[in-house]
Amino acid sequence: MAKKKLDNIHDLQRLRSEFPDVHSAFLAGKIPSLRKALVIAGIKPERTRLDKLKNSWTKATDSERDAFLSWLTARGALSTAAAPSSAALPSAPAVEAPIASGRYLLPSAIAEIKAIMAQRRLKPGDIMQEIGFPPDDRSLAHALVRGASLRLAVIAALREWLHRNAKD
Repeated sequence: MAKKKLDNIHDLQRLRSEFPDVHSAFLAGKIPSLRKALVIAGIKPERTRLDKLKNSWTKATDSERDAFLSWLTARGALSTAAAPSSAALPSAPAVEAPIASGRYLLPSAIAEIKAIMAQRRLKPGDIMQEIGFPPDDRSLAHALVRGASLRLAVIAALREWLHRNAKD
């Protein structure tokens, strides 16, 4: 949470120095939130409904996701064949779908790897060791967190590891 407060301080200082009229309107209460003031000033982009939906989906529990998928199905926005439970979502794509585009993991593969890591209580170093690389190799951790590239040998080994773990 400290980073968020530091970001707020930085944003307020920038607002005060670069957009004094917006800053004064924010302090006077004419603009309801710092985020809205930053959007008005053009410092931050306005979040779309899709951005908000994605954010809510990532924060939702499995039961909330299942309830949402059921609601979509009931409204006819999602077919019953296309609405598996969220517990089944992480393991389905990796068996047949590609896991990377070039040297970068796809978001679906990252989600599946993280789901298996949570289920088996693994760390990226544990996976690296399981696929035959040194456990202190941080490349998988960087790929999962920062979207960094991986060696093709690591991607090939990860594909096999995902295939083996999808059956568990």
